[in-house]
Amino acid sequence: MTPEQQLLILSTLIQLEKLARHAQTPAELSFVIVNESLRLIHYRQAIFWRKDAGGNIRIEAISGADSPDPHSPFLNSAKNIVKNFFPKPESRNIFVFTEKDLSENRRSEWKEYFPEFALWCPLISPGGGMEGGILFFRESPWDKAETALSEYLADAYAHACAALKRKSRFSVQAMFARSVLQKRALQAISFLLFVLLMQAPVRISVLAPAEIVPFHFFVVSAPADGVIRQFHTEPGQAVKAGQVLFELDDTAARNAYEVSKKALGVIQAEYMRAAQKAFSDENSRETVLLLKAQIEQKSAESEYMAAMLKRIKVCAEQEGIAVLGDVSDWLGKPVMTGEKILTIADPASVEAEIHLPVSDAVNLETGADVLIFLNAEPNRPLPAKLRRADYEARLTPDGVLSFRVKASLSGEAHPPRIGLRGSAKIYGKEVTLFYCIMRRPLSALRQYFGL
Repeated sequence: MTPEQQLLILSTLIQLEKLARHAQTPAELSFVIVNESLRLIHYRQAIFWRKDAGGNIRIEAISGADSPDPHSPFLNSAKNIVKNFFPKPESRNIFVFTEKDLSENRRSEWKEYFPEFALWCPLISPGGGMEGGILFFRESPWDKAETALSEYLADAYAHACAALKRKSRFSVQAMFARSVLQKRALQAISFLLFVLLMQAPVRISVLAPAEIVPFHFFVVSAPADGVIRQFHTEPGQAVKAGQVLFELDDTAARNAYEVSKKALGVIQAEYMRAAQKAFSDENSRETVLLLKAQIEQKSAESEYMAAMLKRIKVCAEQEGIAVLGDVSDWLGKPVMTGEKILTIADPASVEAEIHLPVSDAVNLETGADVLIFLNAEPNRPLPAKLRRADYEARLTPDGVLSFRVKASLSGEAHPPRIGLRGSAKIYGKEVTLFYCIMRRPLSALRQYFGL
């Protein structure tokens, strides 16, 4: 070897050692080990491995590969080669090996992934610990000069690995100390902010189902016992005062009226005969008085039945719209005197009827603010004022024990249609945010423990 070649090798060795010392991260050092070493040693494949805290083998880098798949067959084969020698005593020395030096169960993968000759280079730190190692593979045998250069180069790499390891440990400890202080300060600040936030005043509010109902209305009920024969109006139809709404079956009333007229005629005939006999018969005078009383009774009955016949057809007493259910549900249905049939409402005068569940009830004051969110227009809440709230809770058709609350709509040029449903948000007095959040949980705990 000429002096020029020796000088080139020495300068290359010094440059690689400088690159290893100046590496800032383990990944940068791993790149130098498996790729830059080619400037000094000729090889086809280089593999850098290390052992982790648990003593397991981990492949750090492979020459010519940026981020190898840790579960690939090639890396598994490389791990098997390392496990064949590590942690045996001879693994702390540099040596050349081939497929024949492996155990029989690890030879099957050699020819598929690796060249014929390999060089084992352990990385022994200045403290004597084994940081890992390098595997060099190529097709030609390794001579003693290359082995000596590899041993010197591995010693420089081991020193750099140990230095980065100490630096990383000190950095982690300092970072951990700083992170603990920062974490505790952040926890204290967060707790203080949480306490202050829980004391912030907010306006308590509750949600409940709501429905638009008429404010001014007239209830139309059955005038007498009977069966509904025919409806002359439809649900939601506009009606005028005096318009016929529905009529009852007049068969029973008409027959009763005819019978009462016949009975009245019979009593009147008997009265005339008794009055004629009274001139000559003293006893007939008493009969005349009795028959006269019966005539008055039958006349009253006949007049009552005549009045009932006139009430068979029920007329509207004011104008508005008819509010009722399906007409077919009423036809042929027997009704009792005073039973509600329908409602005549003023469409321009409406209000909201809210069913506030007992579990959500808060202190309600007359004039409290209410927002009505109708299902038809949920993006346009209707402002309202609480007008009245019942003191007694009752079951709703859904079987929920609730207080009935009435709210008057305000500032609506076009009142919503009667029957629309939605949700109402009722505002109460100002309370702390803690009470607003914990009101229901505290109430549930109180009920559970019976306090």
